[in-house]
Amino acid sequence: MGGGWTDFFQEVKLLKATQRSIKRIACRTFKIVGRIFVSARNSTYKADDLTKALVETCIKNSSAEQCSAPSPDTLLRRLRQVDEKAFSQEFERLNTKLLGKLGLHRRVVMALDFRTLPYYGIEQPTLVSDSRLPGTRLGIRFAMLSAVEDGHTFTLGAKQVTPFHSNVGILKEMLGRTLLKPRILLLDRGFYTIEVINALKSSKTHFLIAAKRTAPIKRLCRRFERGEIPPVVDYVVRSFGSEVSVKLIFVRKKTEKGWETHVFVSDLPFDPHTASELYRCRWRIETNNREIKKFMARTTSQSMKLRRMYYSLAALLYNLWITLRRMLGKLTAHEFKRVLNAQMAFSLAVRLDNQPPPL
Repeated sequence: MGGGWTDFFQEVKLLKATQRSIKRIACRTFKIVGRIFVSARNSTYKADDLTKALVETCIKNSSAEQCSAPSPDTLLRRLRQVDEKAFSQEFERLNTKLLGKLGLHRRVVMALDFRTLPYYGIEQPTLVSDSRLPGTRLGIRFAMLSAVEDGHTFTLGAKQVTPFHSNVGILKEMLGRTLLKPRILLLDRGFYTIEVINALKSSKTHFLIAAKRTAPIKRLCRRFERGEIPPVVDYVVRSFGSEVSVKLIFVRKKTEKGWETHVFVSDLPFDPHTASELYRCRWRIETNNREIKKFMARTTSQSMKLRRMYYSLAALLYNLWITLRRMLGKLTAHEFKRVLNAQMAFSLAVRLDNQPPPL
């Protein structure tokens, strides 16, 4: 009986410690997010009010048009006034603080991928075309750089990309914006180009890329399957008079369709099992994308600036959730949202109580 009561009190103590940790980190998050709003002294709604409305819109997957206080027009107007560069700086500042809580090594396994969100509106030059989108061919594409280590995925950076961006330019910009360095960078076959491989080798960045099934690679696959060549061979990628040397890695995998051969290129001679296990980490980005949607505000606005801010804020709230899960153990998105809501309500009540009474 005594042991049961001891366990009960330990659980209560742990729950209180968990709530305190969430409140402490949530308060810091709201404070930093609130810096993007510049309120005049006579403003009806202060930065705290706007921050609460914005975060609440995200965690409820709602829209600014459904906001009651401040009004939708007020919230959207104040968001349009936000300096996007300052917003990005605050995002990176908070991300750095959260990274410190995670305790990751300076060199981590990273993955770079694209995510395209459907866009239902008038065509704009910054949009991309994608026939796989539901109900539209127009989309807003984001490049996502993530740390994928210890079973967790942490968003290091997000950037809208347009048809005018090159993969090499995106790669250099995304890697240049993060304090961490890639121990190895995981990329899909969309990055399988001589230009990308040369850029990675020039910067001494180790990489693992899914290879395109070109005719020469298909021939080598058949030779590997017949046992004529080993699973790791030297290979030269050629295109339009240019070439670059890499390691070609063959991995046999059993799937629902039977045995298949997956092919990767790298600057390192990974054995097939290591290459397969590393590349599995890249698939966590797909899960990451689905989880980020839990914190996405909805909008019908044609403003790319507003949509970029919503996406960045969703990634930030996701990172906050992942950080707390890493620190405190199992914490569902629903539980996390519930505590955030409670903390916002508490902060607002405290601020109202501290206001002087009307004369």
